[in-house]
This record gives sequence, C-alpha cells and structure tokens, in this order.
Amino acid sequence: MPAGIWNGTLSFGLVAVPVRMVSATRDLDVRFNQVDADTGERIQIRRFCEAEDQEVAWEDIGRGYDLDGQLVTLTDEELDAAAPERTHTIEIEEFVNLDEIDPAQFDHPYYLVPSSESEGTTRAYRLLRDAMASTNQAAIGRVVLRSNEYLVAVREHNQLLALTTMLFDDELRSSEDIGAVPTGSTGEPKRGEVTQAVKLIDAMSRDFDPGSYEDHYRERLLELVENKRKSKRGKKLPAVEEPEQEEDEATPDLMAALKASLERARRDQ
Repeated sequence: MPAGIWNGTLSFGLVAVPVRMVSATRDLDVRFNQVDADTGERIQIRRFCEAEDQEVAWEDIGRGYDLDGQLVTLTDEELDAAAPERTHTIEIEEFVNLDEIDPAQFDHPYYLVPSSESEGTTRAYRLLRDAMASTNQAAIGRVVLRSNEYLVAVREHNQLLALTTMLFDDELRSSEDIGAVPTGSTGEPKRGEVTQAVKLIDAMSRDFDPGSYEDHYRERLLELVENKRKSKRGKKLPAVEEPEQEEDEATPDLMAALKASLERARRDQ
C-alpha cells in the first residue's frame, strides 16, 4: 500500500466516510542531474540577488508577483491570510453524469481508501462506492492539498473510490481562442474519402487495453544509460542515425493513402 498523502472525511449528505488519499500514479520518468559536461561533476544551483549580487539564504527569500511590470512583494503572513482553510473534509457539492465531464478537465488521479477496517467505516465506504457504481455518477467537491484548493471528481473505479483533481473552466482554452479550421470549398474532403476514412477507423478499432502500450522512449533512455555505464571509461556511444524524412507532397493523394492504410490494417487483424 503506497503512503497516504491526505487523511480526512468524504462527506456525503449526512453520511461521513473516513478516507485516506493515495496517489494512483507512479513517477517513472528518467531524471538526470545537471553536471559539468567536461568534468562530469554535479552542478550546484544557488540563489543570488540581482541588485546586491550576493547569495540569499533560504529563510530570507520572499515572493513577488509581476503585476503590469511592477513586482509586488507579499509576506508569508499575507499569503497565509489568503490561503484556503485547511480542512480535512471533502464536501460533496453535487452529483453529475460522468459522461458530461470533458476529459480535458481531469488533472491528477488518486484513490480514496477506508482509513480503518472498522465495520462502520467499511460500511459507509461501500455504500457510497456501490451507489456511484450503479448510477455512473461523479461526485463534485473540493479538497485542500498543500495550501491549494482543488476542484475534484470522485467516482467508482475498480472496486475503489477514485478521486481526480480537475482544472477550473477558465484554465482551459476554448476552441474559439485557438482559431477555426478554414471553411469553404478549399480543403474540403470528398465524400468517398470520408467513407474510406470511416472504414479505416473501423478496421483499426480494438478493445482498449492500457497494458499493451509501453513507454519506448524511457526504455531507450535506460538502455542508453546502462550501455554507457558498461562502456570502457565512459567512452561515447555512436550516435543514433535519424531516419530520412520524405518531403511532403504538395497535394497528397488521400484516397490512395486511405486504401493502402485500410489494406494494411486488415492484414494486421
């Protein structure tokens, strides 16, 4: 069982469910230390004041916000006054249909597990879990983690209650901010091309199996590090040759490409 990062209560009307929050992810990123390229020695990062050109102790570092070119400095006391109340309760505000939530709003996943094995805690936990599983609903609430308030969605997942922090609506760019795809006769796909594309999608459709996807880039990085360690005196390994890229055609034959892709997809079935 991974270590809990938050302990509190999930409030469901007058029902209180004592829970413990654990992360649903593992950090498997390959991280590198910054080193001197010539000596291989680690590099230290120090904080210097621009005006006085001297190192600043950690306890003397404040926080400033750039507001229209003016740096406004805030004290720890002022920031504490604006911080959300550090409660240990996730108050469910409402239930919504899970399918109505835009996946783009989901941020980081966690699991909520019973904080004890007592009969009362287990019964309350199972009550909410089973009720949500039967209705395909998500509970929307808020939680305070590390002095920040997060909007969260709680749902049933794999016999557990899963909590996902969410982005607020104004944090997402709308499609109007990005710009529309040009309309008109120019660049309009032909009806036969759309039909062929639908056939290709159908031929490539599978039941989603998340375990079938692997992080090939991480594998290559770890293999590179291991080979470099084994190489004599850290001798540089030969560079990987990049495959030559074919120049894009000005007007690609979409129909020919779709037909060839469809034939290949059918052979791979």
